[in-house]
Amino acid sequence: MIWGYLILAGIEEIIATVAMKYMDGTRKKWPLFVMVIGFMFSFYCLSKAMVVLPAGVAYAVWTGVGTIGITAVGVLWFKERFSLFQYLSLCFVLAGVIGLRMTS
Repeated sequence: MIWGYLILAGIEEIIATVAMKYMDGTRKKWPLFVMVIGFMFSFYCLSKAMVVLPAGVAYAVWTGVGTIGITAVGVLWFKERFSLFQYLSLCFVLAGVIGLRMTS
């Protein structure tokens, strides 16, 4: 259940970050609302995970899930381009997240 909170925190971080892309300053209210609620829920889930997991492990997994997720959204949804070296670097982030999960 704790790892579920952590994954959910990462997913909420991705949603909130995508909302930031649509904000246009503070003119558009819905993206601002989604961003604020998304980050609040993300921090709440992260804090629940930190009750059991070491802070360093929880934070590293949270940022790793967010990094990989927002990169995937950028490539698939926003049609951003990434080099082979950038994909290789993301594989190292993924390996680190998996390694932390397996040793915690």
